[in-house]
Amino acid sequence: MSAERSRHQSGDPPPADSPAGDVKQHRPSQRAFVTGGTGYLGGRLVASLLAEGWAVTVLVRRSSDRARVSALQQRGVRIAEHDGSTAQLVELLSTSAPSVVWHAATRFVGEHAIGDVAPLVQDNVVFGTQLLEAMYRTGARSLVVAGSAWQQHDNVDYAPVSLYAASKQAFEAMAAWYSDVAGMRIVVTRFTDVYGPDDERRKLLWALRTAERMQSTLEMNDGSPYIDLLHVDDAIAALRVAANRARADGGAMERWAVRPGRALRLRELVALWEAVRGTTLKVMWGARPLRARETMIPWTSGELLPEWAPRISLEDGVRAL
Repeated sequence: MSAERSRHQSGDPPPADSPAGDVKQHRPSQRAFVTGGTGYLGGRLVASLLAEGWAVTVLVRRSSDRARVSALQQRGVRIAEHDGSTAQLVELLSTSAPSVVWHAATRFVGEHAIGDVAPLVQDNVVFGTQLLEAMYRTGARSLVVAGSAWQQHDNVDYAPVSLYAASKQAFEAMAAWYSDVAGMRIVVTRFTDVYGPDDERRKLLWALRTAERMQSTLEMNDGSPYIDLLHVDDAIAALRVAANRARADGGAMERWAVRPGRALRLRELVALWEAVRGTTLKVMWGARPLRARETMIPWTSGELLPEWAPRISLEDGVRAL
């Protein structure tokens, strides 16, 4: 089973106000605490929560993009600026008194350099553990975590693709301890690669869009690795379903797969892009080497998140970019 039941049953939140699959029946009194709210996935989550009438607090750092922070404030979001300490994070959680905490903050590095080691551990492990401790100290018991398919290379239970994925896995080990000891209900949603409109992250679809616009040449590997793209709106729907599970009775930690189940080889994805958008890309195949742990087998392990299914086809998603 993907649901790992805790022995500790005290301190549980009240049941969700709506069925697990219903993300439209929340009451204005519900309070959300979101990390990563200035990022792509977290920002779209915040917009969804505001549209449903949630009171939203977004945790930011002093180094966060001030324009994005200001935009959140203008939409009625309460900003909690973290100074990096655990004690202050306890105070911020205590003031917010959230119904649900969504942990979407992450430091992503595809292939790390020496200088990335400490920041990866600090942001993905240390900070996450501080958040767990603050929840423990303030009685917050419902947590949703945005995980990654990169944690299960070749469908092996523990085989992170990169140091980034290993740091995500290390945080989950910390979360399991808090779930067991403090009776927290923690729901981890492991996503395949997320894409969508207004996404300026320099990832694959950004590169395809830029090459299309600039008529520039893309240097790619041999095109054999697989990629399974999840539309951001489907990802947000999964986070909302996961929140209802996190508010159910009883301490537990659950891990669920969230994927559209349509993995394509890179060459096939480029061909789909060209067909849907009526364009021809200039691609130099084989110009870049394969990474040490490319995805050569589609991710199929792990149980799918119950009462969730993708609704946006890859063709529709690519067409709308």
